[in-house]
Amino acid sequence: MLRRITIFCPVYNEEENVGPFHETFSRVIAPLRSKYEFDFLFADNCSEDSTFEKLSALSEQHGEIGVIRYSRNFGVMKSIYTGILSSTGDAVAVFDCDLQDPPELLLRFISAWEAGAKIAYGKRRSREEPKLITVLRRSFRWLESKFQKNRIEIESGAWFLDRRIVSELRKRNRFEPYLAGLLSRLGFASVGIEYDRRQRELGTSKFNIRSYFSYATDGIVSGTVLPLRLAVWLGVAISTISFLAMIFFLFDKFLFGGNFAAGVAANIIITLFNFGINFIFLGIIGEYVGRIYLERDINEPAIIDSRIEPKPKAGQSAQP
Repeated sequence: MLRRITIFCPVYNEEENVGPFHETFSRVIAPLRSKYEFDFLFADNCSEDSTFEKLSALSEQHGEIGVIRYSRNFGVMKSIYTGILSSTGDAVAVFDCDLQDPPELLLRFISAWEAGAKIAYGKRRSREEPKLITVLRRSFRWLESKFQKNRIEIESGAWFLDRRIVSELRKRNRFEPYLAGLLSRLGFASVGIEYDRRQRELGTSKFNIRSYFSYATDGIVSGTVLPLRLAVWLGVAISTISFLAMIFFLFDKFLFGGNFAAGVAANIIITLFNFGINFIFLGIIGEYVGRIYLERDINEPAIIDSRIEPKPKAGQSAQP
C-alpha cells in the first residue's frame, strides 16, 4: 500500500480561505498521487462564522477531507497539538489556512522526509510585518537562546512530522503551549528549509500583539526552571553584597575611625541581608514549583465536539 500523508490545517473564522487552501494544495500534490495517498484534516477551533459549514460541504464533495470541531476555542497551539494527535497518516504536514506559507514547501518537506528527516520545518527567510514585530521577534529569539538549555531551531509555522513523532507525542499525552520547544526536545533529526513568507490575500490574521507576547512568554519559560533559579542567584548576590558591606562598615568604624550617623550602617546591612534571605527562600520555593511544573501532566488535548471522517477509497481502509 502507498504511504499516506495527512495535510492538517487548524482554522478559526477562515470561511474565505478553506476552499482556496484545499484547491491549492490539491494542485500541488497532484504529481505525487501515484507515489503517496493524501488526505486532509481541518480542525475548527469553534469558529463563529460559516467555516464549519463550508468544511462540511467540502467534505461531502471530496471524500479525502476530514473535519474535527472543538467544543470551544482552545487557542491555536492546543488546536494544532490535538489535530496532530488526531492524524492517522504515515506523516502529517501542518500548514496555516491563510496560504502565507507556500504550499510548494510541502514538496521540499517530503524530499527531506524521504532522505531520513523525522521533522521538517520552514525557516522564514523574509516576511512582511511591522518593524515593531520584527524587533520583538528578534528579542524573543535572543532571550530564548539564553534561557533554554538546548537551542531550539524549530520555528513555528509550517511543519512536517513523521508518524514516529506523532507516536511519541501520543505516548507523552502532555500539551505544552510552546510546541516548537516540545518537538525540539524529542531530539529526532530535523531539517529546516528556508522560504519567503507571503502576504495574506484573504481574511484577517487572528494573531495579534497580545498573542505574540503570550507565545513568546511560553517559549522563554517552557521546559526550563532557569527563570525560577534567577531568584536564588539574585538572593545570593544581594546577601554577598550585604556581607561585604557589613565588613566594610566594621573595618571603617573600628580601624579607620569612620563617622556614620547612628543606625545608618546597621539599617543598610539589615535591609540588604533581609532582601537576600527573602530571595533565597523564594528561589528555593521556586525550585519545588519548577519540579511540579516539569512533571505535570494535567494539560490534556482539546475536547473534540464533532468529527467528520474522510471517506476511504475503494480497497483502502482508514487507520484507527
